[in-house]
Amino acid sequence: MLNHSVRKMLAVALVSVPVIWSGATYTAQAQDAQDIEFKLAQVGEDIEFTLINNFESRSLTHFYVSPSESEDWGPDILGEGVVVEPGDFTTVTIYDGALTCNYDLKATFGPGEDVGAGDIYQTNINVCEMSSYTYFEN
Repeated sequence: MLNHSVRKMLAVALVSVPVIWSGATYTAQAQDAQDIEFKLAQVGEDIEFTLINNFESRSLTHFYVSPSESEDWGPDILGEGVVVEPGDFTTVTIYDGALTCNYDLKATFGPGEDVGAGDIYQTNINVCEMSSYTYFEN
């Protein structure tokens, strides 16, 4: 996974670059740095970011992502049995190979003080431009 700053450095340095993804080679040819960055995102690279649970009393028990244009949720990308405790964080990776940066997010939290378990939804989040995502308690 190329992080955002590395992609920007590549974009400044390259005009035509072969990119290998899943055994296939793609060539990104661009007129400017912004176009090269877009071409690199198009080949469906993995997206990685830090997921932070800033709640005081509720554990993050499941985390699902879906390209915004999709109707279906993917699997729990935290992994089986993984829980992000209050005040803790984990690194998550989206491996779906989608050609988009805009995702819908669904976080499932366990019960806390005076509140039951439940889901929090966010839509159309650009995950390519972030290094972390934090859930805050209101």
